Amino acid sequence: MAENLNTSEYHAIFYIAYPYYFPHFLPIHEYFKQQGKNTLFILSTKQNSELMEKIASEEQLDFVFGKDNLFKYKADAFFFAKNTDSTKGIQGKTLFFDHGVGTKYCNYQKACELFDYVIIEGTYRVEMLQKELPQFQHKIKCLGFSKLDPMVNDNSDNKHEMLKKYNLDPNKKTILYAPTFFPSSIEKMSRHFTEDFSEFNVIIKPHYLSLERKAYKNQQKLFKHWALSNNCYIPDVSQYNLTKFISLADVMISDESSAIFECVALDKPVIINRFLKLRWSYYLNPKKLIKRLDQGIEVYRRVGYNPKSYDAMKNDVICALENPKEHQKLRAEVTSSICGIVDGKVSQRIFELIYS
Repeated sequence: MAENLNTSEYHAIFYIAYPYYFPHFLPIHEYFKQQGKNTLFILSTKQNSELMEKIASEEQLDFVFGKDNLFKYKADAFFFAKNTDSTKGIQGKTLFFDHGVGTKYCNYQKACELFDYVIIEGTYRVEMLQKELPQFQHKIKCLGFSKLDPMVNDNSDNKHEMLKKYNLDPNKKTILYAPTFFPSSIEKMSRHFTEDFSEFNVIIKPHYLSLERKAYKNQQKLFKHWALSNNCYIPDVSQYNLTKFISLADVMISDESSAIFECVALDKPVIINRFLKLRWSYYLNPKKLIKRLDQGIEVYRRVGYNPKSYDAMKNDVICALENPKEHQKLRAEVTSSICGIVDGKVSQRIFELIYS
């Protein structure tokens, strides 16, 4: 496998287990570079290696493949967005980020045991961890959500040009459908989804795993069908960053995805589909779903519309487009609680934590 190494000395090393981790780490990488620090991206060999290399090359990153490289380099900080088996032997401070804010459960106890710092976005999880893991308070740092930094700092207004680039109509409002892979609403959506919203642009941004795994072939069939509509654009797997599509949207439809809160942070209306397709094992054992989802987050679903059927969703989308300021106060409150401070300076605070 290829590699791109321009120096033997690095200050920050990022471990990329999946391509969709890049948007969380690239803003931090950019800030380190601005401060004259060298960074290295270590890419997993267990995912789409060709895509990983393409992204790293396009972003002009120093990169190498193979998790074993974590133990070959010294650095001031090593960044992870997924729990690992062990950090013993890593030569530098270790930092853990949950790779998304949202409804799915993360094992923070293991993260607190393994890593030097656990970066938390907002007050909701901080308060939860203060109660559940008081012995690790010295490791838990509430700094915000780095993935949002570029969206806050980008003052360009290129929405018109971007929509034209995707063969969409800049004069129409845009609906973004950004579902997760499981538990998902995709297979509960109508085959006529794009036709039902023919008066609008429809961007469908599937999760990376929905496109990559054979287990989700039924989801992939629906994507191919919807893509036939003239008013629809579906990014391929190489377009890994959801945030640029959120910036184009007037409303976003999702389900159990952290994208809900990313959209809310930009003060845009959201539809949270509650009609989900589950695996048979989840129907037989409902406790599995309860375990997979963070039950404490339920209260925050009031930030948007919560349709329990496709027909209800259609009505809610129209309501959201006609009344974009509904839920606005709640969006601000939830952003503070879930995403934390959204000021474009999260990467700076992370840098200062390491070098304080």
